[in-house]
Amino acid sequence: MIRKKKYKFINILDEWLEIQRYHIKESTYATYYSHINNHIKPYFQSYYLKDINQKIIQLFVIEKLKCGRIKDSTGLSIKTVKELVNIIKLGLKYCTEKGYIDNINLNIKYPYKVKKINILDQNEYRILVDYLKNNPNHFHIGILFILCTGVRIGELCALKNDDIDLVNKEIHIDKTLQRIADIENKKTKIIISSTKTKKSARVIPIPDVLIPYLIMNDSDNYFLTQSSKYYEPRRFRYKFKSLLKTLDISNVTVHSLRHYFATQCIELGFDYNCLSEILGHASPATTMNLYVHCQNKYKQDCMNRIHI
Repeated sequence: MIRKKKYKFINILDEWLEIQRYHIKESTYATYYSHINNHIKPYFQSYYLKDINQKIIQLFVIEKLKCGRIKDSTGLSIKTVKELVNIIKLGLKYCTEKGYIDNINLNIKYPYKVKKINILDQNEYRILVDYLKNNPNHFHIGILFILCTGVRIGELCALKNDDIDLVNKEIHIDKTLQRIADIENKKTKIIISSTKTKKSARVIPIPDVLIPYLIMNDSDNYFLTQSSKYYEPRRFRYKFKSLLKTLDISNVTVHSLRHYFATQCIELGFDYNCLSEILGHASPATTMNLYVHCQNKYKQDCMNRIHI
């Protein structure tokens, strides 16, 4: 049994974060910093380390799911709350390693919720694609690029011409562009860093249907602009939303284009291992869990082949 001193949890969390700063990606640090200061510190400011236990963290989870958003007091997503709990667990692990507390076994419960993925229907897809093909420009080709490859928006914005190998018909994904909090200057800034995970760094085969649209100049230029200037994800999302409104298409997100690509691949009979690698998922299980609705449709189609 470790003799526990009166350490404030939030003070030790600051200590842990400062150490992590030099061992994690800048974007990860910015996320940790934001989560700690916006959500964890306000809740745990009066707690000492010796008081932290399963019940207190479970109550924290319940509150954040119910009314955790800062702007409108609605609930945070399960994904965000899990990120908060992961930070708390990492902080507590550090405390255990330093001998500040005994090990705490946590088994946090979350409500079961099937995430609904909103994608274009077939008619909307046809309207959008026909418009993009009849009105080609850098932005429209970018949308087609996501629909044909399933890349993430940050990966597309970071893509340069020399990442695209037309000879071998390959796209090399190894970086992402994103806007993060600039902690020092209390602003935001754009960074280009390595991809989301090691599995996200990948090579995607180029489908033949996309090749006519891959017109490129200087190899060092950004693909999406064909210039030395990048296209920011936030601007891309804004223009995409405006385009959908113009075409009277339901308000889906840019990320839903990636979901549409994945759904189409599954319906075409893609192997899950292959699709997982193309999407840059951590494992085929991630792909299967995310697109379980496609599996259900496939099962139904198979069952409908039974005759009596």
